[in-house]
Amino acid sequence: MSGRIQLSVEPALRELLPGFLANRRKDVEAIARALGSGNLEAIKVVGHNIRCFSQVYGFEDLSALGEEIRQAAAEASTLRIAHARTRLAEYLARVDFPQAEEPPQADS
Repeated sequence: MSGRIQLSVEPALRELLPGFLANRRKDVEAIARALGSGNLEAIKVVGHNIRCFSQVYGFEDLSALGEEIRQAAAEASTLRIAHARTRLAEYLARVDFPQAEEPPQADS
């Protein structure tokens, strides 16, 4: 596994990023459940959502993974879905993002 991934996020989106990343982690689990039940349509929807939401944040690599998942589901390639799901989980495990800056302390 490679090093940490530093995300650069617009200040207006910083407070939304933890929820966004938590939802992408839930997507990893949703893909696993859908693979287990053979629900390729659900996987297509998850892949589409990953792609679209990631574009809003400007995360091109994550967006590309979402598209790969969507396309693999459209082609019923469970092996490609499983591989992309693993890469998604690995990506999310390596993400670092800047925390909101602390307000300056007033002098006492």
